[in-house]
Amino acid sequence: MPPPRFLLLVFLCLQILPLDAATKSSKRRSASASGKPSVLFIVADDLRDYVGWMGGHPQAKTPNMDRLAKLGMRFTNAHCNYALCNPSRTSLMTGMMPSTSGVFGNEQDWRRSVQIAGKPTLPEHFKALGYATAAGGKIFHANHGGPEGKLTGWHGGRRGFELDAAWDVRFPEVGTQIPDLPVHTGQNFNGLNIWHWDWGQINVPDELTDDGAVVSWASDQLRKKSSKPFFLAVGLYRPHSPWYVPKAFFDLFPIDSIQLPEVKADDLADVPAFAKNHDKPGSHHDEIVKGGKWKEAVQAYLASVAFCDAMLGRVIEALETGPNAKNTIVVFTSDHGWYLGEKNLWHKGKLWEEATRVPLSILAPGVTQPDTVSAEPVSLIDLYPTLCDLTKTKAPAHLDGTSLAPLLRDPAAKSPRPAVTVMGGGAQVSYAARTDQWRYIRYADGSEELYDHHSDPHEWNNVAAAPSNDLLKKDIATFFPEVFQRASRPVDEIATAPSPDGSIHLKLQPGDELTAAESPEITGRGIFIETSFEYDPRVDADSTLVSQGDAKLGYAFHLVAGKPTLSVFKDGVATSVVGDGLQKGTSHVRAGMDADGLMSLAVPGRSEMLANAPYAAGFPEQPKAGLGVGQSFGPLSQKDFPNSTPFDGVVHRLRVTILPPKEEIAKPLPSTN
Repeated sequence: MPPPRFLLLVFLCLQILPLDAATKSSKRRSASASGKPSVLFIVADDLRDYVGWMGGHPQAKTPNMDRLAKLGMRFTNAHCNYALCNPSRTSLMTGMMPSTSGVFGNEQDWRRSVQIAGKPTLPEHFKALGYATAAGGKIFHANHGGPEGKLTGWHGGRRGFELDAAWDVRFPEVGTQIPDLPVHTGQNFNGLNIWHWDWGQINVPDELTDDGAVVSWASDQLRKKSSKPFFLAVGLYRPHSPWYVPKAFFDLFPIDSIQLPEVKADDLADVPAFAKNHDKPGSHHDEIVKGGKWKEAVQAYLASVAFCDAMLGRVIEALETGPNAKNTIVVFTSDHGWYLGEKNLWHKGKLWEEATRVPLSILAPGVTQPDTVSAEPVSLIDLYPTLCDLTKTKAPAHLDGTSLAPLLRDPAAKSPRPAVTVMGGGAQVSYAARTDQWRYIRYADGSEELYDHHSDPHEWNNVAAAPSNDLLKKDIATFFPEVFQRASRPVDEIATAPSPDGSIHLKLQPGDELTAAESPEITGRGIFIETSFEYDPRVDADSTLVSQGDAKLGYAFHLVAGKPTLSVFKDGVATSVVGDGLQKGTSHVRAGMDADGLMSLAVPGRSEMLANAPYAAGFPEQPKAGLGVGQSFGPLSQKDFPNSTPFDGVVHRLRVTILPPKEEIAKPLPSTN
């Protein structure tokens, strides 16, 4: 087992900065922030209702979460707006529904959404008001970085889709969300050989774990008096996988005593086919059950939740013993839940209660009363307007949520609408709405589920088909968004009219995406790519700028270990032409495949490389998949390009020209007489 990373000690010793350190030189205080309360915003990762006060599991040990919840108001019916990390955190931090932002995938760079552009995120809003903003740990989408703990790649990497401009101070450093894990994922302690989902005991002191480093830093911030109100965001990575936590937390839950979740053997019998594509031979559930590892998995999750609770306790203790407690609002929540075998499902992403319900507690001095409870349906998009309300700042116009301040002031108050959760996007979007009594799900194909939580808290009996519930479903469905917005520009802003010679010119920018039907015709044609961009080897070394099609037939212009690469795909095999490695700064690259089967790649002033393409006369047919700019994979396989990530930096120019067919090239030019 690898030893703890020495860098974590460096982080703890050198990265402890006061919350207003980045603004001291200015000596200018904002009147808009003066006298307003500070905000401590704490978000856990993948934390479901296995919290003592939520009653999700009888063996859960979360004394700190329970105590914090009783200091203010706890919401027993709070839900995420998407049960995946990136779209959930995007909705939380922008205050926009996924249907409004167009962000619905874990690999989709939310920063490129045209719907979000120009709209302040939650920390940006407070920063603009004069608050000192600081963050430690995962706040926007990020990940563990895989077996090598990479800064980018592996579904985001430790940088992820970070927003550097949001923070005056960032831990562990500017541009990085998650400290390097002391034990990287991929150890295969559980024998399942699933790189991103493993569990086991590690011999590492709490303070030298990634969460421990974040908490030590955050605690030091809270023990210092800030000269101005602050917005401090603390991201606790556990209980996200890998479930690697110190042995003491596993010891809290002896394996022989573990109670499994309550499940119904034929629970999927009344579930639409659209919702149960996960239930197949060789699924994670199949592996877990046949391998006799169900209790192990529950034990590891409970241990990770207990570890998260211990980390939370240190943050709250630092606040309470520091100088800022009396005027600091505290929010604690999670980005979404997690399945542990319910409906034969593990992980997240579906629309049932286990993945949508999240812990939510709010302590607002002078507003909340101790030990108050609201069972009204609320969701994570409500937190942005709530914090605006509690700090008496004007909420931006783009917010989709509703302030929870009326509920905080009066526990008997009612929520004006159900909590809506999204799955999928575009034409394949599905929705769930949770009221105080009902969960109604309407899938993209029109199939439905309806559960009465008063009599069926496990969602075992789907009563959607009962005619007596038709009016109820219709009423609830009025809260589903009518339109799912597109995150990318429309096609008419991307492609120009064909030139007289038949060529098609695309003026692209990161975030552009065209469906297969919208993408330009490349049958019998070649392509020419011209681009200029700012290259940062720390984050862009394995990134994709533009791609079209899939591994069966398509192309990608990308970087591999810092080398510009054009890959053309035929039947799952990539033929690539690779240029010299780039240096940090502005880069200019040209690449293409002509209709005679020659591939080329040039870094002007440095090198030009040639190679034979797998197609002798342009692409033989139209690719089945569309075109994307700045996506992680496209045609690239995760096996061959595991560290592929969206291009992170500034793109000054990106032009793709679809060359005319050979017969068009051979035509004589029109006479000028």
